[in-house]
Amino acid sequence: MMRSFIIILTGYFLITQTCSVARPDHSLTETGTNLLPADGKISFEKQVLPIMVKNCSPCHFTGGKMYELLPFDKDTTIIRHGEKILGRIKNGEENSILKAFLLQNKNGSPQ
Repeated sequence: MMRSFIIILTGYFLITQTCSVARPDHSLTETGTNLLPADGKISFEKQVLPIMVKNCSPCHFTGGKMYELLPFDKDTTIIRHGEKILGRIKNGEENSILKAFLLQNKNGSPQ
């Protein structure tokens, strides 16, 4: 029983550490992403995708170990998993953009 617990705990730490690799903190302006577009509509390609690349590469992108299960280069994946993804994004500005994108697409498909 104790051995199973240790194996599970070790697996948990390995997963959380590999997906939480420290990356340089780039502001949204440095990545070319506009915080709020003039028309108020959040673009997956312009605002959301750069956030996902910054925070979720390489695991959730082509060739990554989580890509088949959760491909974060697809807007439908982000919309389908919604609030669950927000917990992994620690930057407040980035989190706000993702929340706005999810709200904009609350019916479950991109507009």
